[in-house]
Amino acid sequence: MGLPMRGRGRIFTAQNRSGVTLRISAGSGFRIPAGSPLRSATQVFPTMNRLSRALLPVLLLAAPVAAAQAEEVIGPFRNSLTVDRTLLDRNAPMMKSYAGMLEKVQPSVVTVFTGFQAPERPARVSQDEAALRFFFGLPPAPQPRRTEAKNKDRWQQLGLGTGVIVTKDGYILTNKHVVMPPDMNINPSLLEYRVSIPGQDQPLTAKIVDFSFDKDIAVLKVSGSDLPAATLADSSQVKVGDVAFALGAPFGIDKTVTMGIISAKRNDEVLKGMEKQELLQTDASINPGNSGGPLVDAEGRVIGINTAIYANQGGGNMGIGFAIPINNAVAAADALSRPRGYLGVGLSPVTNLQAAAYYGLKGGAIVENVEKGTPGARAGLQPQDVIFAIDDHEIVNDDELRREISQATPGKTVTLHIMRDETKTTVRVTLGERPNRFIEGKSAETGASLAGMKVAPLSEEDRKQYKLESGGLVVTAVEPNSPAATSGLQNGDIIELINGRQPATAAEAIEALGTSTNGSSALHVRRGSAKRLFLLDSPGK
Repeated sequence: MGLPMRGRGRIFTAQNRSGVTLRISAGSGFRIPAGSPLRSATQVFPTMNRLSRALLPVLLLAAPVAAAQAEEVIGPFRNSLTVDRTLLDRNAPMMKSYAGMLEKVQPSVVTVFTGFQAPERPARVSQDEAALRFFFGLPPAPQPRRTEAKNKDRWQQLGLGTGVIVTKDGYILTNKHVVMPPDMNINPSLLEYRVSIPGQDQPLTAKIVDFSFDKDIAVLKVSGSDLPAATLADSSQVKVGDVAFALGAPFGIDKTVTMGIISAKRNDEVLKGMEKQELLQTDASINPGNSGGPLVDAEGRVIGINTAIYANQGGGNMGIGFAIPINNAVAAADALSRPRGYLGVGLSPVTNLQAAAYYGLKGGAIVENVEKGTPGARAGLQPQDVIFAIDDHEIVNDDELRREISQATPGKTVTLHIMRDETKTTVRVTLGERPNRFIEGKSAETGASLAGMKVAPLSEEDRKQYKLESGGLVVTAVEPNSPAATSGLQNGDIIELINGRQPATAAEAIEALGTSTNGSSALHVRRGSAKRLFLLDSPGK
């Protein structure tokens, strides 16, 4: 389980949208657009019985899928792994020490820090002073100089967990809930990751490659060419009674090893409220901070990824921990490296199930935003559409829709059943291919960079739609903590004017920004049907 840090707020034990027992912070919860008929005035989490509260799963454990076998279709990720399928010698004499084995595997075990860069507060003349000077006809006040160093590290840590290096070029397996804490109250695009590798003085910056919608598995990447990669075992050969070691950073104490045995191989509901899935149960001590770390056998081979504990109300270990079998973890990660379906919309869950039932829905996914030029945009999806079925399969929540889309073949045409303005209708969508971030150098973003955002010219059709004569740019990506992000600009915004000019290219936009006289540029932006004015700190000012 990921180690919570200060300021996380009160934690409630509740059920997620699929009825799974989980821990939820009072400050979390997804936003539903204003005006949606499925918005709750308040989001109430039902209390659980005492027995259910004892189980603290460390992720929104998704609907079970068939156990992955080693002979499945192989993608580029699995091809890069080191797997030792040699049968464990269970008749060998009991070892008096496992120090030699642990010395081989411990360099592969890393501590994963999840956090964000606190936004810089730009030094500006207050609006009140500017208004008074304007009213009395006084000249504008000079802009105060920033006293904060430009490259100052404003890192704010949200939590930590563990990971294991599985390739020499720096791919790391961990838990999804380590990199996407379920009880955080922050935009996921602002998250950053640092990885502490044994023997290195400073943590390395890590990038999130992707995470699975089916399993509590995520993949991080750090730069490197000869990193200590762990050897994996074939978890289908694991037996009850095998010796097991849990490695990680419980409560932030790194390089910790605990020992036990495989207590059970589960493929059932461990407790009411926790969905059926394949797990390895162990009595090796697992605590908050161990999440994402390896469970290894007596040979030092990874047999599982630690993911959950059965705990008392205080969150302490009771000798019942659970790990995702490494075969399943690898299959989930490998699926991320193969072609998958792509819709190109931002989603949030329907939380007002009473309102959903009123409209005859079991739940659904609310479209938050539609990225320009994506399959969703071409099909005509709009913000606040509620997608409640794909083809003939009803959708309970946003995770289920993402799972269905990602498992579909790119190029497949699907029928989305949606509710728009309280009217049910259908939309036919030909899915694209989800950007594959396992391929080095390939980026999901397009367009030229500008003040921390990427922009691309509007098509002639879009210019006509927005009644722009010859210019206009669309924001295709915004870098976290950049001047564009600090100003409030978002992916999909249409930039109509910069300092009174109408740029048609990124070069023209840079030229327009250069006309600023006081360090800030005025951007006239269209977001949906609304027009807004943003002040952007000009580069170099």
